[in-house]
Amino acid sequence: MQVRRPELVLAGAVAICLPMVPGVLNGNISAISAGTRFVVAIIICWVAGSLLTSVIDRYSREARRVQALKMLAAARRHPPGSDGHAPIAVAAAMAEAEA
Repeated sequence: MQVRRPELVLAGAVAICLPMVPGVLNGNISAISAGTRFVVAIIICWVAGSLLTSVIDRYSREARRVQALKMLAAARRHPPGSDGHAPIAVAAAMAEAEA
């Protein structure tokens, strides 16, 4: 499970844990409990980031595949030199004109 932007995962975990800061500062929540909650928030955010990355990669890969197939189909319909303006066609026409 990988993510492209781990700093966003950390930022998400910090955002999730921000409401807990006043309780930690007042002493209502122990440091051990706050640390455990922060680690759990990091794990949850990492899994969410990993899922989001895999969905985006899957759609991106499919879009690139479709684009490549369209380009291949267009190349098969109009191969290079088929329009009559290729150097070989011009040279053959000139050779016919001279003969």
